[in-house]
Amino acid sequence: MRFNYDLLPGELLTFEEIALRYMQQHPDEKELTARGLLSPSTSYRNLVIRAVFAQQEINSPIEDLLFVSDDNERKNYLRRFEHYLKNQQAFLYFRRTDEIKKENRWKVVGETRVYAMLDPHSAEAQNLLASRGFKLVLMRQNEEDEYWQLFDPQAHPCFPLSRKVQFLVVLSTPQHKVPSAVMPGTEVGRRVKARVFQRASQAEFSAAVKARYGACVITGTRLTERHSWPWVEACHIDTQENEEGFLADNSVDNGLFLRSDLQRLFINRMLSINAETGQVVFNTQLESDENISPFYQSLEGKTCVLWDNVPPGTRQRLRNLR
Repeated sequence: MRFNYDLLPGELLTFEEIALRYMQQHPDEKELTARGLLSPSTSYRNLVIRAVFAQQEINSPIEDLLFVSDDNERKNYLRRFEHYLKNQQAFLYFRRTDEIKKENRWKVVGETRVYAMLDPHSAEAQNLLASRGFKLVLMRQNEEDEYWQLFDPQAHPCFPLSRKVQFLVVLSTPQHKVPSAVMPGTEVGRRVKARVFQRASQAEFSAAVKARYGACVITGTRLTERHSWPWVEACHIDTQENEEGFLADNSVDNGLFLRSDLQRLFINRMLSINAETGQVVFNTQLESDENISPFYQSLEGKTCVLWDNVPPGTRQRLRNLR
């Protein structure tokens, strides 16, 4: 009996069937996973994409367009898609609509390439969507995230909830016409990369600073697991940016672990730490000093509780702030 190990465009298969056929075609490679948009689901050092598993309600109602959210340093989606865009390498593409999901199956789209990558704010993204009758709207935003909703030609929302869309990936498949309204090879700009890469490196930085001190450098206040908010937070001493718009120094030596209220005073230069003695100093030149000093009077001139834990590299950065 002859088994069919091909993955033919248009076929509807369970993930188990897809994984089996892939294994038969590529016996020397690792097996496929469907835990995220890409397989492998995480790939920090390796830029490989074996397959894409896209779902309508999460990634896009449009087959040749992906809305990417929640990228981080472990998933590494941006760098991986960018690598495949520049090298025009192909990967397998599987897709699931709301109807197919009920049957626990995936549609085989076939071998696919990245045609372009777009910033959701860009005119290219808006023009591309408008050419399909869709509209992408920024619903709300905060310091870290932007929440977008996609509306179809009938003005119905496409996502159950607004999504934290970071970038769009335009795909090229044998079954689709060449995408119009966008130039091939378009890459996302510095704004998108700064938000994605900075968040990834910020998480690593925060973890390293927390591990070094474990408590507020100034007061000794510890971060407790029972609090859902960051009572003590990591912050950068030197906040200069490099040419790409990222923080130039994201090393642990450039960080302090401070109680949240003190962190904000430090960031706004209302509070400083003497690099020689470790004493806390409030800026007496500020108009707001009358409101700050009475509340924090007990800290003025006191040596940081964890000053002995502050290494020479960090002290030098404090010294450079003068």
